[in-house]
Amino acid sequence: MSSSAMMLLGGLPFTVLAVAFLGLLARSERGDGERPGRLTAAARERLTAEARELEEVAADVLEAARTAVLKAEQTAAELAAAEQERDTAWQAHLDAARHLAEAAEAGPQEPEQAPRPAVSDEALREISRAARAAYKRGDLTMEQLRAVWQQVDGWDQTRQDRAHVLSRLRAEDAEAQRLYQVAASRERAARRAAEVARVSSHALTQEAADAAYEAQAVQTLLRRGRR
Repeated sequence: MSSSAMMLLGGLPFTVLAVAFLGLLARSERGDGERPGRLTAAARERLTAEARELEEVAADVLEAARTAVLKAEQTAAELAAAEQERDTAWQAHLDAARHLAEAAEAGPQEPEQAPRPAVSDEALREISRAARAAYKRGDLTMEQLRAVWQQVDGWDQTRQDRAHVLSRLRAEDAEAQRLYQVAASRERAARRAAEVARVSSHALTQEAADAAYEAQAVQTLLRRGRR
């Protein structure tokens, strides 16, 4: 689990509940040193009902606190996974950007066109059609036809291959950047969810401890009233 996930979790295993309850129960047992008088039957009945009600409330809140702790642990684990996904996507983006930069530095980004003959575009298209017709008749070989096309179109095969590589690397870089943005968005959402779960678990843990203390305080009062 990442360090940030551990910080958000805030140390909320069930032992926290146990420690809180033990401390509060110890406080109730110590009391203030005073010995109240014996309680009447009606007072004991009222306090017994109140203690039972408080114990039920404490049990309900304790169950809610346990659920909140589990939720906090789950969201902390999800945050750790989201952070790992974000970091992996960022590294992939860096690698794609580096590959694109290296390929761009190795040669011109776009194929350079050779100086075109001083003829019109229509004349160049006519030359290309004539070359294809000559190839079909068998007057030109495939290599000769390609040489004509290269002269007409102004493309060099090596430069054309480099252009294709650069286009592919640009697409890979753009996709890697998009995936990183998605992963970063998921990480931010996971962080918010983990923070909400952490706050909720802390609040419910404290509420459960308070409810247990109140129930125990009434039970202590009952015991002292019987002496």
